[in-house]
Amino acid sequence: MDRNFNGLSERFNSQIYGTLKGQLRLKMLDLDLHNIIKDQTSLDVLDAGGGMGQFSSALLAQGHQLTLTDISQDMLNEAKLIHQEVAPSKQAHFICGPLQALPDTLEKTFDLVLNHAVLEWLSEPLDAIETLQHMVKDNGHLSLMFYNRHAIVWRNLMNGSWQRAHNDYFHHDKNHLMPQNPLDPQQVLEKALSLNLKLVSWRGIRCIHDHMPKFMRDKKTLAEFVEIESSLGLQAPYRDLGRYVHMLFQKKLP
Repeated sequence: MDRNFNGLSERFNSQIYGTLKGQLRLKMLDLDLHNIIKDQTSLDVLDAGGGMGQFSSALLAQGHQLTLTDISQDMLNEAKLIHQEVAPSKQAHFICGPLQALPDTLEKTFDLVLNHAVLEWLSEPLDAIETLQHMVKDNGHLSLMFYNRHAIVWRNLMNGSWQRAHNDYFHHDKNHLMPQNPLDPQQVLEKALSLNLKLVSWRGIRCIHDHMPKFMRDKKTLAEFVEIESSLGLQAPYRDLGRYVHMLFQKKLP
């Protein structure tokens, strides 16, 4: 079953987006999407499963058209508040509903489709990539960020949790924000390529940050992490241990 985050918006805000690790995640997305956005004045953007819209609110403020969808009405309510604060003179379109229904609900395609930290919460994440591909205009772009299976396996191995490292089910009751279905980047890539999508960039996000001892991590600033992660995140093998993976694709012409 796909995960719905009704009732958890405050926890998301405090434990993810209100922290350095959440800010670092947004900075890396900015880097990867900069070349697509920099010369465009009014892209039609879909933020599918956009949650509270921390990333897409900046695009709205820059003058792009934005449709934000989420299965959680609580998340959409928070997104409306954030968008009013970040882009008070702009109007986004908000839709509450499942990702799988988007082609029938919207009946249009977009220049840029964002799907960030969503796939890992779905029961059929690879099928969702096909749904998202249908929402992208020819020559448009699909931005997929997802929880990296390799990173959580490595963390469990380093913590001595060897049985959990080899378990296909990673979610547990003590951490409600642990994704139920982390993905193997190679499987995501193969699925996307089979759908006539061309890989533009592949980045690991928080390759250094999440594997650094906390006492050392706490001594570093956001700027320092951005400097080191911006380059190493694009290079194997460091890329492959990022807590998240960001893949940017362009939809080829038929």
